[in-house]
Amino acid sequence: MTRRALAGVLAAALVTAACSADPEERTAPGQAPRPAPAEKLPGRVVDTVGVASFNVYRHLPRRGAVADALRLTRDDRVDVVGWQETRADYFPDVRRRIAVRGWDTWQLWEPDGPFWLAVSWRRADYELVDGAWTEVHGGAGKQRTDLPYPPRGYLVVTLRHRESGRLLTVVDTHLNQGIETGDGFTDRVNADDAKEHLRELADVWDEVPGDLVVGTGDFNFDHADDVAARPEGGVLDTQDGHATSSYDVLGLGGVEPTRGDRWIDYVWIADRTLRVRARDEGTGQFVEHRSLDGYASDHRPLVAQIRWYDR
Repeated sequence: MTRRALAGVLAAALVTAACSADPEERTAPGQAPRPAPAEKLPGRVVDTVGVASFNVYRHLPRRGAVADALRLTRDDRVDVVGWQETRADYFPDVRRRIAVRGWDTWQLWEPDGPFWLAVSWRRADYELVDGAWTEVHGGAGKQRTDLPYPPRGYLVVTLRHRESGRLLTVVDTHLNQGIETGDGFTDRVNADDAKEHLRELADVWDEVPGDLVVGTGDFNFDHADDVAARPEGGVLDTQDGHATSSYDVLGLGGVEPTRGDRWIDYVWIADRTLRVRARDEGTGQFVEHRSLDGYASDHRPLVAQIRWYDR
């Protein structure tokens, strides 16, 4: 059985338990016991990196949004953040506030405001090497869909780990809303463009530079549904063999859904830099992950600890 197939079986078992017909036997995956952190594999550890994915919810009042960002970046478990929905009047203030606390940020600026995606990192630990935005598809207005969306694509931000000189690359993205039916895709143009987005993203993991390549993003497709149904063109169907999420390796036990009752926010490691077993050639091992409560956003941040090996 392949590594990804085994992960799928574990996740599917959790989904089955959550959908038990007997209410007294039903246990939501997020309420299941949290597994112990993954044991260290052989080899020297460069660092343990806390990677967070967080949709800030652009319509939040400024006070709640800034408080969310300050809370997340004060968390000692977090070293790098991939943000979504940062086209918000308050986000320049977020950047200024976290900058004085030791964080740098890569984000494009457009004539009508800050860009939709951003990546931040602890300045003491990392320095910027490069950043770039790639558009995958254009936006759609009310004449084409009942759920309009902006142009979508992905950021690629490469950082140098100051202590080791090694490169960490972060791929941050956000897929369209209104794309999932539970066991497949809607018939909206939103879903058509999201499938194109996923197809292109699959190649990105194999092409970007970095000794360790990680990813963050709001995929607007529930992981549990995706594993159970595995729709053609879905998240697992397209990313399998290119990147592996923390859900695939660590399961859903003890991880509350990241929005409502759905796990739609992801942290990834590119398969070419993933290490699950001692004999794997990759550099990054998922150790543990959790979603964080108490935020004003309609999303919970997902934080994964990744053990980075010198391979």
